[in-house]
Amino acid sequence: MQDISSLRNNLIIQPRFNTESYFMRIALASLTFFLTFMAQAACLNETALQQVAQNEMNYMLGRIPPAFADAVADKTVSLKAFAVDAETCSAKIEMLVPEQDVKEANEILARDPAKKIILFSQGYTLPETTQLSALFKLDEKTLQVAHEDTLHSAELGKLRASVEMMYAMITQARADIDPMSRNSVAWGKEFAQQQIAHCNKTFSNSANLATACECQVTKLAEVVSEKQMRYVDYINSNPYAQGTGSGKNFAEIKRNIDASCGLRK
Repeated sequence: MQDISSLRNNLIIQPRFNTESYFMRIALASLTFFLTFMAQAACLNETALQQVAQNEMNYMLGRIPPAFADAVADKTVSLKAFAVDAETCSAKIEMLVPEQDVKEANEILARDPAKKIILFSQGYTLPETTQLSALFKLDEKTLQVAHEDTLHSAELGKLRASVEMMYAMITQARADIDPMSRNSVAWGKEFAQQQIAHCNKTFSNSANLATACECQVTKLAEVVSEKQMRYVDYINSNPYAQGTGSGKNFAEIKRNIDASCGLRK
């Protein structure tokens, strides 16, 4: 028979399983994962990224000349936002612009080498491809772009300036009306009423003003499309654009129409 000492040495003593400690560790790990996920989701989930893309599009629509808004309305421009780094709340936008617009803007600038040199020396460049992209950081609470990424030296700042420059040139060029052109598409009623109201304010000293302004708008609509007229209005409201010489042909056309309708300031 084995003595008591020998039996004690041969016994295998199982450690007690601490159920409470085990589940506490599981709970803590789950909480850590959940908090990490929520921190990422707050900044970079799909809803937030859609809002970031919409914010950027709204910014551009509010700043860039009207040829850009027409391209957006025609669905030839698209913009999407993607998550890059949740920890730093970094994102990327990818923008697609029409090949025709890229080509048109570069051809316009190529015809003015002096202007091209000046703009390029100031850091302005036109898009050379239809696919544009930029990285930037966001404020995770407001989803606003970090200030440093809006500067002209940053990727997003450069992209914004490049697209704005492209559509400024296109708008100015398309506002240059051919005196022999004819428009066959009627202006929208609301737009025509806006033009009549503007005429009434501009020519307040004219006799039979209501009739004269209707005459002006009717004759303008025979020559200029609604889209072109919006470009002309932009040029007339923008001192820099006026300085480029855009709209000279339209100015002559309008003077003749105003005179024929009996309008005077």
